[in-house]
Amino acid sequence: MNQRVIFQSVEERIVYLQTLTGENLSLICSEIQVRQIDELKYLLYPGMKLQLLHTQTVEKGCVSCEFFIIEPDYLMDISSLSECYRPYGNHPLNYTLSRFRIPENTRHILLGNTANYFIDVLVNEQPDKPVEFIRCMKDLFKTAPFEFTACDDLKDKETERNFFISCEAQFRQIREIVSRQFPCAGIDREKVVLEPSFICNLLGLQGRLDIMQQDFSSFVELKSGKGDEDFPSRTFKSSSLNHYVQMILYLAVLEFNLKILPEQVRSYLLYSKYPVLSPEPHSRERLREVLHLRNRIIAQEHSIQYHNNVVYTETVLSQITAENLNTEFLSGNFFEKYLCPPIVDFRRMIDSLTEAERAYFFRIYTFVIKELWTSKVGEREYEGVRRSAGLWNAPEAEKIAASEFLYDLCIVENQAAEEKHSLILSLPDYPDHYLPNFKPGDAVVLYEWRSGSGRQYTLNDRQVFKASIEEIEPGLLKLRLRARQRNVSVLPVDSHYAVEHDYIDTVYGGMFRGLAAFTHANQERKDLLLGLRKPVFRERMEITENHNALSGDIHHIARKALSAEDCFLLLGPPGTGKTSLALKAMVETFLQGNDTLSGCNASDSSVSQKNLLLLSYTNRAVDEICKVLTDMNEQVPFIRIGNELNCDPRFRSHLMDRMLDACDNRSEVSRIIQDTRIIAGTVASVWNKPDLFRIKHFDLAIIDEATQLLEPHLLGILSVKGKNNRHAVDRFVLIGDHKQLPAVVLQTREDSRVADEQLLPTGLTNLADSLFERLYHVYERNSWTDSYDMLYRQGRMHPEIASFPSLHFYDGKLDIAGLPHQQEDAKVPSPFRQRLVFIPSSHSPEDTGDKVNHREAGTVARVLTDLYNYCVANGNEFNKETVGVITPYRNQIALIRKYIHQTGIEALKQVIVDTVECFQGSQKDIIIYSFCLNADWQLQSTQHRTEINGKPVDRKLNVALTRARKQLIITGNPELMKRNFLYREMMGNFKELAIKST
Repeated sequence: MNQRVIFQSVEERIVYLQTLTGENLSLICSEIQVRQIDELKYLLYPGMKLQLLHTQTVEKGCVSCEFFIIEPDYLMDISSLSECYRPYGNHPLNYTLSRFRIPENTRHILLGNTANYFIDVLVNEQPDKPVEFIRCMKDLFKTAPFEFTACDDLKDKETERNFFISCEAQFRQIREIVSRQFPCAGIDREKVVLEPSFICNLLGLQGRLDIMQQDFSSFVELKSGKGDEDFPSRTFKSSSLNHYVQMILYLAVLEFNLKILPEQVRSYLLYSKYPVLSPEPHSRERLREVLHLRNRIIAQEHSIQYHNNVVYTETVLSQITAENLNTEFLSGNFFEKYLCPPIVDFRRMIDSLTEAERAYFFRIYTFVIKELWTSKVGEREYEGVRRSAGLWNAPEAEKIAASEFLYDLCIVENQAAEEKHSLILSLPDYPDHYLPNFKPGDAVVLYEWRSGSGRQYTLNDRQVFKASIEEIEPGLLKLRLRARQRNVSVLPVDSHYAVEHDYIDTVYGGMFRGLAAFTHANQERKDLLLGLRKPVFRERMEITENHNALSGDIHHIARKALSAEDCFLLLGPPGTGKTSLALKAMVETFLQGNDTLSGCNASDSSVSQKNLLLLSYTNRAVDEICKVLTDMNEQVPFIRIGNELNCDPRFRSHLMDRMLDACDNRSEVSRIIQDTRIIAGTVASVWNKPDLFRIKHFDLAIIDEATQLLEPHLLGILSVKGKNNRHAVDRFVLIGDHKQLPAVVLQTREDSRVADEQLLPTGLTNLADSLFERLYHVYERNSWTDSYDMLYRQGRMHPEIASFPSLHFYDGKLDIAGLPHQQEDAKVPSPFRQRLVFIPSSHSPEDTGDKVNHREAGTVARVLTDLYNYCVANGNEFNKETVGVITPYRNQIALIRKYIHQTGIEALKQVIVDTVECFQGSQKDIIIYSFCLNADWQLQSTQHRTEINGKPVDRKLNVALTRARKQLIITGNPELMKRNFLYREMMGNFKELAIKST
């Protein structure tokens, strides 16, 4: 029996607990558990969740257990946990230390990736089509041309030759193991699953195996590195401890997820270097030890986010010393030369920081830890944000209500064995016109689902498949599986399936690595990022003006921005063309003035060709940047970093993989990368390719949507160094608007508040704010007016629509560009003649909670119907660009879509209904805003209010009101809305109109 409980206190051998139903329970600890609890006692806090495994009743109200797991909803990767087993010891801080390691692309890493590719190819090899090594290597190069080119090790001819000799040897050896040793070990490659994934919230673990027999009778983990060797002969002696620990954990996952005992499973480590298929038996004692290590790591993470202060975090990280981590008391040349340096380097890195830099480092580390914790297990509700624990904790009804669940899917076509390993499934017609919230490019998990069974099936008691959505349309879903499956029967065609969003936490890893890059930045760059020095400017450039309606402001600002030696901030209010005009002007100016833009000596061949990095927060925004580049009069070549499923089809030919597809060798790849002056991508995707900064230097980075990026998002790219110890990015321009929606932060603003005295000069008051916002306020306060500017002319909104946001959010400074739709008279060509229309609403008896309002949903459907009929009657086109609907809650989105479907008008089904967060950066001719206010508490939750220069600014309201070009229609409860000052002021500008809802 397994039981989830809540920790209360501990006393000697007894841990006092409470069940989830509120009953008291005592855990009687074994001698080993007493010692474990003793190590954890200062890290255990009332309210922490524990999972008791294999419990037995000792007496009424008292139990014993084999294992206990702290905060089991916090999933650790099995590989990350096993890598905490270092030759010098298995200390929890090994996990912390690994976070600050910026990965290097060495020949050893390439060899490991090559071995993984070989195993995939050779397991899928057909008897009548044997794979040749040379052909395989050429195909492998096509999959990773950049990685092979960026590896400095391979630039040495002798090292390169030895690398390919090693590749050929591994190819032969893996083929030998697959063809001869697999059958002897009872592994049938016709019945294997490649890269099966498991999520085990009983153990607080998740992982992905390399190869598993379909009936779970055996599995294999591939290792291209070393095991423990016989020193004289360099032959295999036994598996390495970290590799063995990994096997133990996978056996435990199979036991607790699938109820398969470890002795029923044959587990093997495949060492391709030797070659050896090494059988690895289970060890209960080792499992107990490694689960205790996991508990210590998670308790440490919990404690840091729980205390949430710099002093405590510094106390914990100050324990990262060679003396503490070397629990095996190793000594000698091998330890001093190869094992100890990363520990010493970390300590030296921290000690070299100034007082303010140390406070900054530890405060950001604490902030990221708390964000990561909340994203995994946090209880705080944030509309539209997914947390990993919801995959197994949330009831199906709740997932459906949040539009986060696809179920009752059937396989139409299984292409899992093909090159792109796709899967096509049918989507049923769900009850009540349920429309789930999924889109192409989303990472998802797929698993078998049974209906009508009387119980909820989750992804914890089965194998899951990781995939991405390739296409989704009415009645059909196409997935691209992460791994090709020769054995298509692992996905039975007669089964039903469910799909949920996958939880990806790689962005947090990028934040930790960004902190490490910041510590290695030169003092001038660190002072700049902290706001402790004024940015440097040179003489401004002259460029040719064009006759665009907005050219006066745009080109003046482009000249000003590009005269910055290191940093410039551009505030772009809604509709001012910060991407389509300002960013475009900067790119054109940069390309035209190449030789005069840099302070470097033009004769320096290493910088004679200046490169430009264009970044944004979302893939949609990067698509907009790509559109700007392709729309230029003289199209310039550029490379887009990213995944084809997250890229608009119009720009997929610019993806790095496509650009390098025709290359046959590394010199061709290098030439294309060096000759292509512009690289574009999201901040996360570019920072996940740190090798880019080792082989290419950028004179300038322009970062759009900068106010949606937190400080730790940007630290890496703005701090990282390339060759010759020089910053990879010389200077940067941040474009954003801190009066529109900020980055999503899961912790409360009180939790993210910064009160450290050492950080007062930096202007850092809250880490929920962006780097852009902090620097903007610092520059304003110090009157460093050369360092920032604002776009004043907006070409989106009619003057009536722009009036309120201009007055209340931009001090009345927004000017009108004078475009044709902005010069129309007051009457609008629509059934609702006024520009600003308010339709009063109220709570209705059929509303099942505060997050739905049937009257408003019906009103929205009626307004859409009238708009559609008006367009048809007047011969005008009605499409998804005509109108958009904004509302704050997922439940209300689903309800509005239901009412829209009930109209029976097909064209209305294409109308986008979404939250204001998803509308930022978009515009429609007409916007309908359903406030869905049904209770007083929502007056706070539906706004994002802040105070800027003494004036209240509601960022969410600002975005919602400024999406409309020609007409803005809102519906809400007037009595509740008038209790909010800004809402009351806003309503004074609207014409009230009463209509009957559908």
